[in-house]
Amino acid sequence: MKLMADRRNNILEEVLKKGTVSVHDLAQKFGVSYETIRKDLTYLESQKLVIKGHGGATSIQNNVENPFNIRSEENIELKQKLAKLAVSLIPNGATVMLGTGSTVLELAKLLVMRDDLKIFTNSLPAATYLLSSNSECYLLGGKLRSKSSSVYGGWTESMLKQIQVSICFLGSDGFYNFGGPTSPSYSDASIDSVILHQARKKYILADKTKFKRNSLYQIATWNNITGLVTNKDVDEDLLFKVKQQTVVISA
Repeated sequence: MKLMADRRNNILEEVLKKGTVSVHDLAQKFGVSYETIRKDLTYLESQKLVIKGHGGATSIQNNVENPFNIRSEENIELKQKLAKLAVSLIPNGATVMLGTGSTVLELAKLLVMRDDLKIFTNSLPAATYLLSSNSECYLLGGKLRSKSSSVYGGWTESMLKQIQVSICFLGSDGFYNFGGPTSPSYSDASIDSVILHQARKKYILADKTKFKRNSLYQIATWNNITGLVTNKDVDEDLLFKVKQQTVVISA
């Protein structure tokens, strides 16, 4: 029984890390039959931990906030495509604000190559990468929040209100059935709202899986966002709803 429980815990960890897993890959990884993996996924679904689908399973995001180190590994290739496109939106000599989020972190990694920017962030992982940049970079102060590896609170908001930037980039946990991007954390959503207010151009970086996910707190409405940067081959009906309110840029 312990072996089975350990395997199911490890399967759940794989789903959380990758967002989507296949029966084939899991069977190979754990050295068991397809039927065993299907039973494991059926059990995890019964516990409302995953969504079982044809040939595999996907994670249930919604109101469950996973630690940043897990989220940063989900759908990594999709996020890297968005980051490459986002870099092209930043003009020479711009002042840039980077919020929290794993896709924004991928953008921060690419901005290390730029030397002409002034960059502000409340994200600890982003600031760590930006240490290697020749641009002028600032980490905001505030109370540490482990789930998003960021800072927040009154001190953070006060500092933000003293800054006006030309462009900002934020992530989102999804926006299904919402009129804009959402966050699982009230404190993060509050900081994101201030960031948007202090930026002239405001972009949301969200891979295509976010069209079918959502979270607790809406950060803003789409008509207050300059553009959504997302992947190609998004469901047309879902895409149409967003396109009615803001520009959608596909990578």
